Amino acid sequence: MYTGRFAPTPSGRLHLGSLLSAAGAYLRALSLGGTCLLRLEDLDRPRCRPEYAAGIRADLQALGFAFPEPVLVQSEDLEPYAQAVQKLLASGKAFVCACSRRQIRERPCPCRERHLSYKKGRAVRLDCSEAPRDFYDVRLGHIHLPLLPDSLILKRSDNIYSYNLACVIDDLRQGVTEVVRGSDLISSTPLQVYLYQLLGKQPPAFVHLPLITAKGGGKLSKQNHARPVLDELKPAEACLLALKLLGQDSSGLAGLKPGQIWPEAAKRFDLKAIPRTDIELADAS
Repeated sequence: MYTGRFAPTPSGRLHLGSLLSAAGAYLRALSLGGTCLLRLEDLDRPRCRPEYAAGIRADLQALGFAFPEPVLVQSEDLEPYAQAVQKLLASGKAFVCACSRRQIRERPCPCRERHLSYKKGRAVRLDCSEAPRDFYDVRLGHIHLPLLPDSLILKRSDNIYSYNLACVIDDLRQGVTEVVRGSDLISSTPLQVYLYQLLGKQPPAFVHLPLITAKGGGKLSKQNHARPVLDELKPAEACLLALKLLGQDSSGLAGLKPGQIWPEAAKRFDLKAIPRTDIELADAS
């Protein structure tokens, strides 16, 4: 059975770019008779707050999304990440790192050959020298990334597990068969595929959606102070705008409630109609 997911980071309320990802994942799952799960990726504790998580869930409910319960909240169970890190360390593919972020930016990490023991203040990294440079995107086709980092952080020196590790572990424990997400994560995909391979698991399929870019360039995001979508639009208006930006047929849907829009839109969902290039904010009006 098809299982997708929408996995926001609760570092602020839902903005238009996040709504586009939610709509793409949700419609894809409904159109294939499957399920779309919700996951709150809140491991980065300095950025994530309970009130933001509650706000995102309230926004999604107002927008008519009906995600199955229970919702996976990453911070509530860290053991699967700890087990994966231990397995990768035992395999010799991961190693303990004592470098600072600045040192990593300036030169390759030398800790792979130092065989350091783990202790507080040290990170765990993955040797990526054998990571694949290619993957297949269901919507975009074959993608080749010639340049990948020498290593990938798995557990930060402040004891926080990384996005790439947690994403893979959570997709495995939720039984996700296809990942629908923004194209800003294309560069992470080969590294995540490599993690699946090292863990002896089959990776899901991948579909990357266009981004909404702010005026003057740059991804529309919380870091760029994107406003909450429901501060700008009524819920039904926001749903119809998301369909428009995804190139979907929304005829006859005006006047419906948000919870009625998605099932009707899913009946005519067309993956090929989604724009292949990013969407400038001026086009989102």
